[in-house]
Amino acid sequence: MKSKLLIWILLFSFGYLEVLASIDYGLHFKSHSVPGNERTSLSLDENVPFHIKNEFIIDFQMWVRNEPDFGAILHLCTNENQFLHFVFAAGDNNRNFPALVFNEGMFAINTNIEKGKWTPVSLHLNIEANQIDLKYDSKDTTMVVPLRGTKDITVSFGKSPYFSADVAPMNIRDVKITRDGELIRYWKLWKHNGDVCLDEEKGAVALASYPSWLIDNHIEWKKIYAEKTSDRLDVAFNARDALFYLVRQNKIDILNGISGNRNEVSIMEGYPAMEYTDHMIYDTLTNQLLSYSLHEKLVSALSVDEGKWSLNERHLDEPRYYNHARTFNPSDSSFYFFGGYGFYQYRNNLYRLKVGMKQVEEVAYTPVISPRYSSAAAIVGDELYIFGGRGNKQGKQEFNAHFSYELCAINLKTGKSRSVWKKKQSTDMLLMASSMYFEPSDSSFYAVSLKDGGSLWKVFMNDSAWVEISKPIRNDLVHQDCDFSFYSSPAYHKLYLVMDKILSDRTHDVAIYSINTPLLNDNEIVQRVNKDSASVWLWWSCGILLLAGAVFLLYRIKCSRKKVKFEDTQEDNTQVEVLPVNETVEEVAVVEKYFDRSRSAISLLGTFNVRDKDGNDITGAFTPRLKSLLILLVLYTEKSKQGILTKKATDILWSDKEEESARNNRNVTLRKLRILLEKVGDVEVVSDAGFLCIRWHEGVFCDYRMALDCIRQFKENGDHGDDKLLNQILEILLYGPLLSNTIVDWLDEFKDSYSSLSIDLLRNLLDVQRNNYDTVLRITDILFLHDPLNEEALAAKCSILFIQGKKGIAKSVYDRFCKEYKDSLGEEYKIPLCNLYK
Repeated sequence: MKSKLLIWILLFSFGYLEVLASIDYGLHFKSHSVPGNERTSLSLDENVPFHIKNEFIIDFQMWVRNEPDFGAILHLCTNENQFLHFVFAAGDNNRNFPALVFNEGMFAINTNIEKGKWTPVSLHLNIEANQIDLKYDSKDTTMVVPLRGTKDITVSFGKSPYFSADVAPMNIRDVKITRDGELIRYWKLWKHNGDVCLDEEKGAVALASYPSWLIDNHIEWKKIYAEKTSDRLDVAFNARDALFYLVRQNKIDILNGISGNRNEVSIMEGYPAMEYTDHMIYDTLTNQLLSYSLHEKLVSALSVDEGKWSLNERHLDEPRYYNHARTFNPSDSSFYFFGGYGFYQYRNNLYRLKVGMKQVEEVAYTPVISPRYSSAAAIVGDELYIFGGRGNKQGKQEFNAHFSYELCAINLKTGKSRSVWKKKQSTDMLLMASSMYFEPSDSSFYAVSLKDGGSLWKVFMNDSAWVEISKPIRNDLVHQDCDFSFYSSPAYHKLYLVMDKILSDRTHDVAIYSINTPLLNDNEIVQRVNKDSASVWLWWSCGILLLAGAVFLLYRIKCSRKKVKFEDTQEDNTQVEVLPVNETVEEVAVVEKYFDRSRSAISLLGTFNVRDKDGNDITGAFTPRLKSLLILLVLYTEKSKQGILTKKATDILWSDKEEESARNNRNVTLRKLRILLEKVGDVEVVSDAGFLCIRWHEGVFCDYRMALDCIRQFKENGDHGDDKLLNQILEILLYGPLLSNTIVDWLDEFKDSYSSLSIDLLRNLLDVQRNNYDTVLRITDILFLHDPLNEEALAAKCSILFIQGKKGIAKSVYDRFCKEYKDSLGEEYKIPLCNLYK
């Protein structure tokens, strides 16, 4: 298990730069929802004044939450005891506005308060001109005030002893201080040590009181909703829109998992198929709530807009499949359910609910898996994976029950089951949330155990190991029954957990938690410093200078002994590198960026992503069927200008439906796809002579299409094509393999073809560019991305690193490769490092 933990950490380090882009960070200021003495403040430089001559600029990013927008934001205090406050002030007609308060006067800023986005703010003080300039979002405001004589300024955010206790409901990040044209401080407000955050320039301290760091939401669960009720209740989740449906007897409360907003919908008529908890799902393909009874094989559908259940007859049977595992299979648009408990029996039945069908059907498989409840389920390719749970082989409560420390799989095409692996002994509690989610980068599953009141695990597919990757929730309330459901919303980079505990008096104690992705660990968010380190940066500077001096002295002694004359070189004041006599210094070229996937873009390389004309991420608007249709059209259009036969597309995506039903579903999906593509830009779906294809126009970027075009041009120009085209190819291949996180059978042909094309080209470039060390290193990194076990890339990279004298780095690259090789192939890599650079 330790080796698996190391591999997991190593994989995280490989994707570190990509991970940074999606990390949510900043300081959450506690505001009106807590007592005045518990509201957040942030003091820059531990309240030590900044000494200035003329200009002083503070820039930061601010996110205003959807709460009453009133209160203090920023405070400046000068050595002349003059106070400047940036606030949200109360206005007429319940409309508040940004304002600058200077001493006893207030200057209103005629603009709206921006909410729900990161807004840039800049405050510029010009002492000689007696002028303050404020830029809020795109609005510039100038205020003339008496500033002459100002020599020192103290800066703080949020709660202040010099101002009202009201604090604006805000998050702050990327605080920068520029003094007389020089950037002297930069607090990102991400990594921290308790209530301390250091700036990126000199290690100066920003000290927070009652802080809530947004980056902590990547390592620990946050409770976003809680309720206690004696009414009937079941909970379902809409992964596309991150909405929770709290379904009661006569109404539905809809909770937004991102904003926390709630609204209510009435249920006008009809009944669910099951009136007990743990038997409801939300289908994003039909936008319906589905209540199901596995025992009676019934389904009742409800459109939230209409508020009507499809069943007119009430069913009061108690469930026989409490705490069953469940998951969704996009390849056949079906939900699958396994196991459960009821009437003193453990179950091992497998059921399927096809979207659009009115009944649940049982699925036969052999050999049967031992009965159990509280397992976790996920689908990868054609197989349904089942992990954990509790039960016994007899399926009866009269016999001793035990935890199932194993990972099983059922092939949904052949009906054959197998034990993937089984662990003999463990002390962990394997009562699992009903679903788990596959992570293809390291062949593992995210799953949640009830251990320690709820803990997120990474369960490895290829080895009998799991590791805890979040801080435990510790919801240890004793219960009789429990709906324990785990959900993912990839579009919003969130994981959610619902714990609906039914107590002995049949009342519900409901809590919903969220955690942000990518997941981090403590070491990735902590700055390990002493709180008294306002001057630590000075000691570090002195230490670096002394070290540089010692290295320089040794360097000169070595030169004098060898009587080798060197030309004077200009030293970088932040880094000193001693080079061997025969080694030349190459200037590292700045790599120009040629492509922009941030707007009007359809991305298939790496992970599937779609951006509209304004740069908004609309990937979440693509249901699995819409996503599959778009991918199918793009791939087949690049394969042939005609695209794909309409009948073939129908057979691939709607094989489970009758001809008329398939045609209707296809037309509806095409209409929805065309509407979404209008948001992307000038790209359209064309139906012509029995074929479907994508027609591209100016301004819309598709990385897969561009990659094929660049590679074709490069081959036409010969191996020694121009440098611009080479850099374009390397940039686009750096995006990664084709649709690495999308697993469906019909994609394999395209994935294999693109991988072969990319790997063959990169291997050829290794030989052509062998004398250009910087380019070869770029190529090897990209080649590892497409083929992690490529021995040519390993040999080329280690060889160059040895030539450059970077033997320690070469050893690290080799060790990582050996671990990956053994983990993937189950055997040691036999070629020693010394053979790679001969």
